[in-house]
Amino acid sequence: MEKTASFIRRSLSGLFAVLMAIGVSLSGEPYIASGDAELTRSLIYNFADGVSFMQGLACDGEIYYGFGANKFLNYNAITKIDVRSGEILERHEMCLPKDLMRLGYSHLGDGCLHEGKLYIALEDFGFRHPGVITYDPETLEYLDFKTVPDVARGNGRIPWCEIDDSGVLYFTQSNEVTELRMLRASDMSFIGTIPLDRTLYKVQGGELLDGRMIMVTNEGKREKNIYSVDLGTGHVEILFVRCTGKLDAEGEGIAVSDTGDGASLHILDSGVCGVRIGSYALK
Repeated sequence: MEKTASFIRRSLSGLFAVLMAIGVSLSGEPYIASGDAELTRSLIYNFADGVSFMQGLACDGEIYYGFGANKFLNYNAITKIDVRSGEILERHEMCLPKDLMRLGYSHLGDGCLHEGKLYIALEDFGFRHPGVITYDPETLEYLDFKTVPDVARGNGRIPWCEIDDSGVLYFTQSNEVTELRMLRASDMSFIGTIPLDRTLYKVQGGELLDGRMIMVTNEGKREKNIYSVDLGTGHVEILFVRCTGKLDAEGEGIAVSDTGDGASLHILDSGVCGVRIGSYALK
């Protein structure tokens, strides 16, 4: 497994070098296009390093837990990153159990920390049986996997999941999102939905903040909307609009955590040549 993962990242490193040679880079500092938010910091990684955490993010205030995937190379990984230095501390590559890989599971998405476990959205190649996989944040070892019940499956995509203090797990499908879906994290039983008053597209991540669901999408090109959803009413507002920089980049996962520097939102962007963790403070 380690040799396979190393080969994949070496191959990506070679691709990165070629792209750099022809003058392509993830360049241009992101900025706030509109809304009451401030970019406080960016951590930038080349694609070969960033592939191991380019899909999703969780944070405990000291460590970023990044989730990476390339379904066509059958590559998945969990990565620990020091919040303050940006140093990559540890990787668990090819982290999916073999029995799940044999069933076609191939893509980690965004996830969260809850009661001492990492919960991460997981899709199979055919989008037939989406689920949530759990890992130990200390050892990064696999713990458990549960599928989403058919009543909540939708189109079979589950790009992200978030869990509140009472154990309610929230998620959406990725496109034509008209509702938040709710399950019990303990057994994945269906609770219900929260209808939204606006349809969202290309949703990549969501995390709770002060009773609202903050959602990242990959709508648009350089400018990406960050949405706030009222859990009581389903009302959707644009919280702020950020520009990802000079090159187009995909908006990916989100973590909500106080990292001691004024930032509360930490958002992933991934492009052909790099991965960026941007930290934002709400005014």
